[in-house]
Amino acid sequence: MDSNLPPHYFYNPKDQRKDIREGWWLVNKYNCMGCHQVRIGQKSILSGLPRYQDPDWKEQLPPTLIGEGARVDPNWLTRFLENPAMNQTDLNRNGVRSYLRVRMPTFSFSDGEIRKIVRFFEALSSQAQPYIPTKLEPLTDKEREMARQLFTSKAAPCLKCHATGDPAHDRNATAPNFLLAKERLKPGWTARWMVDPAMMAPGTSMPSGLFKRDGSRWIFSGPVPSSFGGYEKDHAQLLVRYMFQFTPEEQRRLAGRTPSAPVKMARQ
Repeated sequence: MDSNLPPHYFYNPKDQRKDIREGWWLVNKYNCMGCHQVRIGQKSILSGLPRYQDPDWKEQLPPTLIGEGARVDPNWLTRFLENPAMNQTDLNRNGVRSYLRVRMPTFSFSDGEIRKIVRFFEALSSQAQPYIPTKLEPLTDKEREMARQLFTSKAAPCLKCHATGDPAHDRNATAPNFLLAKERLKPGWTARWMVDPAMMAPGTSMPSGLFKRDGSRWIFSGPVPSSFGGYEKDHAQLLVRYMFQFTPEEQRRLAGRTPSAPVKMARQ
């Protein structure tokens, strides 16, 4: 609208603050905070409902969006906002967390709205644009087997909580399928998350203290398979590289192993 005030009286940022301003309009328009925590100190409307006061229902809350820009690949987020079900035929489902009783609506955002929402989350997390994916070092055959053994050990039963695609198992899952990691998550964020999830998302069921500092690297805190003897690289980074090279075949292979199948363990 017309105004007699000079231009410098108006808030018209040109940097990432512009992305935040434009994104907030859409966050409020579509009531994202009804289901999600978007800023520190804010609680979603859903989290205040009586059923979510039951500890068993807390895992059914939609994920926090604090740090979303640092967590997810913006290209993946664009595709997710276009189709939250991540399915062309069954739209009444959760594309990431199939175990949730509530689901992300298909808002039919315009291309411009999706672009602004993605840039909003990137700006909130002070992410550089454009996003350039990190190139991860390929796993050696030995490293792949080491990661398999740790993934299925009693000390780190990763598949106990994460979805696997098996309906019987996924009914009790509380975390997304690892197959989504390589296209959904950023490697740097994933490594920080594994080391200290409680710091990044207070109240998360992901256990903290799985890794401890050893000089300039992180090593697994509990007993590790004997195959880790003499391995000098970062253990957290090893699991990140493994997750980002995960395949359906690899997942089926792990599902066939019992937690800590006869593998000799060694304490660090």
